[in-house]
Amino acid sequence: MKRTQEVFDRLVSSEFRLASFEDVKTVALAMWHENFVPQVTHLSETSAKAAGYVVDKLMRFNCVSQELKAKLRDVLAVLKGMFSFTPVKVKGCDKLAQSWGLVTDLKLQIRELLEYQTRHYKHA
Repeated sequence: MKRTQEVFDRLVSSEFRLASFEDVKTVALAMWHENFVPQVTHLSETSAKAAGYVVDKLMRFNCVSQELKAKLRDVLAVLKGMFSFTPVKVKGCDKLAQSWGLVTDLKLQIRELLEYQTRHYKHA
């Protein structure tokens, strides 16, 4: 899980347009199939916005258990307690990203993850 935390930190610390699909995939698979709950208390405000969006986005998929969703909601509460996030309006940007104050999103990379979030996927 340490490596996953490092990948998560890298993902939320750089602009999403520069994010590698492999980083997004690593975090998504860990969250969806390995019950990964990221540590967020060390993040800057900018990284916290990105982390909030990533966690909020990935926890909405059906492959996330109710127990994990509860833990991830706690992560979101920690982030919201650390900083206040002012929503923005940006044409073509995911509304969830905008609600976290972001002007970019991961919707293209998330779309590529479809095959990994079904009940037919066997995580190794």
